[in-house]
Amino acid sequence: MRIRLFSIIAAASITLASPTVGQAQSEASAQCATSGTNSVPELHRVWILVGWDKPVVGQSWDFLEKLGKYYDWEANDVVLYDDMAPDFRIARSPEEYRALWEPSFQALRRADHLVLNGPETVVGDELATSTLEFAGRLEPAEGQPIVSIRTRSTLVWRCTNGGWKILREHNSSRPITPAESRQIFGF
Repeated sequence: MRIRLFSIIAAASITLASPTVGQAQSEASAQCATSGTNSVPELHRVWILVGWDKPVVGQSWDFLEKLGKYYDWEANDVVLYDDMAPDFRIARSPEEYRALWEPSFQALRRADHLVLNGPETVVGDELATSTLEFAGRLEPAEGQPIVSIRTRSTLVWRCTNGGWKILREHNSSRPITPAESRQIFGF
């Protein structure tokens, strides 16, 4: 009886002395905004409008500088997919995603994006999802045709001590005509 009582007291003191998984998640949740500039809808909007834009012809485009803060570089369970990625590859880390996109975007003369609708969000304590539709106008090197797309983008975010970070990404695009692109972008 004495040994069992000692075991119960020891287990209780260890539990009280160390943070539980629930406490760690609560601490991270406190870092994740539900409104304002660091909330999921605003992060998704800025992720596309600022992160993927290259509004000045010939401007340098660095993935880490433009998009690094949106991804968890320490996570080992990330899955990122865009049907416009080279060879339809799936990236399993932000670094793989950077390696897929940085050369392509660096080679572009210009890239413009507009949010057409959304984001629509569901936000929980530890996970959130957001979906929006955007248009993109990608101007490649001199002499190559401009590519205009309409894309449905869905992101799953995880609440971390650094705020909301992208855990899953899925983008599905379809080409749009030059006339549709002019109507959307005005040029």
